[in-house]
Amino acid sequence: MHNLHPGLILILSGLISFVIPHKSVRNWAALAGAIIAMAAMILLGGGGMEYGFTPSLTFELLAVDRLSKTFGLIFCVIGVIAAIYSMDTGSRGEKCAAQIYTGSSLGVVFAGDWISLICFWEVMAVASWYLVLAGGTHQARRASYRYLAMHFFGGNLLLAGVIWICSQGSFEVSLLTDSFSGGYWLILLGFAVNGAIPPLHTWVADAYPESTPSGTVYMGSYTTKVAVYALIRVFAGTEEFVLIGGIMAVLAACMALVENDLRRLLSYHIISQLGMMIAALGTGSHVGIDGASLHAAYNILYKGVLLMAAGVVITATGKRKISELGGLAKKMPLTAVCFLFASLAIAGMPFLNGFASKALIMESLREYPIGYWLVMLAGVGTWLSITLKINYFVFFGKTSKEVICGKTPVHMQAAMAIGAILCILTGVFPNIGYSLTPFSSMVHLFSIDHILEYVGLFIGATVPFVMLLPMMAPHDMLSLDFDWAYRRLIPKALVWLSKLICRVFDCSQVFFDRTVLVCRHVALHPLRALSNVQDLKDMKENEDAGAFEGEMPVGIFMLTFLSFCIVAFLVIAILEQ
Repeated sequence: MHNLHPGLILILSGLISFVIPHKSVRNWAALAGAIIAMAAMILLGGGGMEYGFTPSLTFELLAVDRLSKTFGLIFCVIGVIAAIYSMDTGSRGEKCAAQIYTGSSLGVVFAGDWISLICFWEVMAVASWYLVLAGGTHQARRASYRYLAMHFFGGNLLLAGVIWICSQGSFEVSLLTDSFSGGYWLILLGFAVNGAIPPLHTWVADAYPESTPSGTVYMGSYTTKVAVYALIRVFAGTEEFVLIGGIMAVLAACMALVENDLRRLLSYHIISQLGMMIAALGTGSHVGIDGASLHAAYNILYKGVLLMAAGVVITATGKRKISELGGLAKKMPLTAVCFLFASLAIAGMPFLNGFASKALIMESLREYPIGYWLVMLAGVGTWLSITLKINYFVFFGKTSKEVICGKTPVHMQAAMAIGAILCILTGVFPNIGYSLTPFSSMVHLFSIDHILEYVGLFIGATVPFVMLLPMMAPHDMLSLDFDWAYRRLIPKALVWLSKLICRVFDCSQVFFDRTVLVCRHVALHPLRALSNVQDLKDMKENEDAGAFEGEMPVGIFMLTFLSFCIVAFLVIAILEQ
């Protein structure tokens, strides 16, 4: 056992890979860094890593417990898979940013104090911004700056909250549910941005589809899951999250149903799955915390496979709209099979990992009937929009004659297959995951009643899909979300505000110019100013004509003014005695 920080290893690996000139060596170096970080994670002991910044201020960079180990392990696993997936793709900057992004996410998970957390949090935001920018298109550039603005907004809220909390003498990252100070609300809003809690969720579906295929895999794995970790660590047991999470899950699932863009649809399901996690952690129970943690870990796996498969489809066909695809199972059988298993896992099909983690969530919500049925309804939406809609219209339905498939890189297929196999193994042997959760909660997973409940639910949802198949076909249309209000109202508000500022500035500039003119006239002509103040227009004309030459210097006036002040001070002092 040792105390090597896996996050710092990855950040160093990213910096090293950036300076390596040869592409193939750089790719292998990035993969090696990810593997070393995972080995360090597996061998990580229970100690810590502290840095004394001042005698009274110590940063705890490595605080290890079962919760941080759960998230740290899955972050390292997907880091290796994503490094394999991106072996022969991506620029030098993208490779570096991906490694630093992974490392800073681990830095947040293991941060024991607020200052370390906010530092890694901001590094994570900047590194992930570059992954969106690396998409290289005009849409990617625009989305990247919207993404950066949103995360700087959330980061500044979090920073203000951290300053508030630290000013009260509390530097340790711990539960804040007993305190409802301003710092509590600022930190909650900062976490809510990264957690994509509506109406602060639109950046996910806006930015993720514009990144590169490998960049999307990284982004779908870290930012939002780090937020889930932070919410568990700081706000577990906030019961309002049960209802918020349930509504969030249903809302995002409904948005996904009408979406035509492949990666944008999957992005909405990231939000929907986050809602299930947030509902579970809101219960504050051991089962709820374990359910949220395990669902986050398994979501990284099956969502990673879904995003990798989508990236393979886009790479091979050059198309990203579902309405332009079809019948790809014949041309891309491995991709179709991997996507099928991952889509069944995200819906909660028995004997796959999503079934194991969702069982904990549903068990924790039994005392919250509204949250329970909202999460159940969101599961039906997941089955309809991913398991049925994408599989049928992209892979197993009618073949589109317009689709021409290019060659798929072997490293992409290998990474996708590894992820799919892990989804199956952790579903068939659920105790693997249950033993790694913070409280090792377990449920009777493979009872006949439990299996039939889910199978019956899926069959019931499939029947209307088949009956209404023409209506379920994707359409090339623009789906509007809360960002419509942002993009419409905020620019208008900024224009109005800028006009107001300009008008105020113009008025203040006139007032300032006149004030300076009067002050200058009084400084140069103090005696004349006392006897007769000239018109401002005359002062301006005299100034332009140089009429102030030979008059009392400013220095003499200042000395005179100073002497008056001294005399006044002495008089006041004498009167007080």
